[in-house]
Amino acid sequence: MDMLTHALNYASSGYSVLPIKANSKTPLIVYSNRPPLTKTEIEEYWTKYPNANIALKTTDFFVMDIDTKEAHGTDGMKSYKRLPKGAVIPTQTQRTASGGLQLFYRKPKNADIKQIIGFKPGIDIKAHENNYVLVPPSRTSKGKYEWITGLKIVEPTPLLIELISNNHHPQQINAQNGTYQCSIEHKKWTGALLDKLVEGAPEGQRNDFLTRLCGQLLYTKADDRTVWELLNFANNHNQPPLGQQEVRKIMTSILKRELSKYE
Repeated sequence: MDMLTHALNYASSGYSVLPIKANSKTPLIVYSNRPPLTKTEIEEYWTKYPNANIALKTTDFFVMDIDTKEAHGTDGMKSYKRLPKGAVIPTQTQRTASGGLQLFYRKPKNADIKQIIGFKPGIDIKAHENNYVLVPPSRTSKGKYEWITGLKIVEPTPLLIELISNNHHPQQINAQNGTYQCSIEHKKWTGALLDKLVEGAPEGQRNDFLTRLCGQLLYTKADDRTVWELLNFANNHNQPPLGQQEVRKIMTSILKRELSKYE
């Protein structure tokens, strides 16, 4: 079965499909705030890029992304095993190219599932509507993606929803260095923006992270040079940082979008 057929099958199952550069995690199209691709668009993109990887936007589902110590330096499975009994139930699950696990859960209609990078050591919750995850039979230089369960995607347990919802506390003391942390809900907009400059993003989320950050920096009316310097500063905190050419493409794209508003 070729990649086009796989992409069409995912779309027919209700997923928002994205074409990704072959053997990578880089999108081939601008996808933020874009409606799901139509059957015709999918056929056009995969005819033009027959070996393109396939990604699904986390619009109606979220993923519990569990890293491995070998690939990411943190043993996410250790954190996973420490979750309260009954919090996680079997669902559609895949093994990633780097050997980690991703558990897919349908977003409940009555719950606001937020994206959390660092939900637990080695575990991220990928849930932003403009985020995405690669799916089989995609592959990168690290390996291939493959489904390891024949299960359908299910809704999370109330306990898991509670754990995700309560992950950010209004006030929190960092046990390692004693510094005071305040949740974004209690911060001013500028404080939250400054936090993002040192937040960074893992591979697969860096483009989206810098795109959103660039738009927010330009919204402040700062000089383009200032935005460029801050964007590069933020990129240095990505794991790993994007190349300069990619960062420049992101800023150029957002600048064009902003200028078009005044045409």
